[in-house]
Amino acid sequence: MTAKDDARKKWKALESNPEVLTEFGRKLGLKEGWCFNDIFGVDPDLLAMVPQPCVAVILLFPSTLKTSTPASDRKDLFYLTQIPELGNACGNIATLHAFGNNRETLGFDDDSLLVKLVNEMESKSHLERGEYLNNNEEINSIHNELAGEGQTQVIEGKVDNHFVCFTAIDGNLFELDGTKPGPIDHGPIGND
Repeated sequence: MTAKDDARKKWKALESNPEVLTEFGRKLGLKEGWCFNDIFGVDPDLLAMVPQPCVAVILLFPSTLKTSTPASDRKDLFYLTQIPELGNACGNIATLHAFGNNRETLGFDDDSLLVKLVNEMESKSHLERGEYLNNNEEINSIHNELAGEGQTQVIEGKVDNHFVCFTAIDGNLFELDGTKPGPIDHGPIGND
């Protein structure tokens, strides 16, 4: 068994399921009134079905390629690197990126697990944050408990899908993908 196989056993793949991701949020301190929802398409009629306000989008897509894009050097964003030891933790990381960059809007209490986690990681580099998450047994336990929820069988090996977070920060759209060198600023988001 390789180190990557061990990492995938430690961090099982999460199902792309709004109920599972919302429950993860609740365990981190996400308040009632906020939840994940499916987005069925990007045409105006389907986007009109997305409850508002929407503070972040987590996208799951087929991915077997590693890509590299120039990263933003902003230090005021919450971002962590998905180190190899984090295996299939990309759903967890995308959710942490969504919550960590919107914690005030979402109303996380100062004593919530999420705020404590973000505060503990604040002075660390992106890489050190990934290492810190990998060593956090409480988050790992919650993650793997929820990996068994949902409608599909848990996959413990390599998966060919990847979660990333897109969220507005100070009026710009940011892509937060733990496999990239850092946050990617896609520019102004506009008012619609």
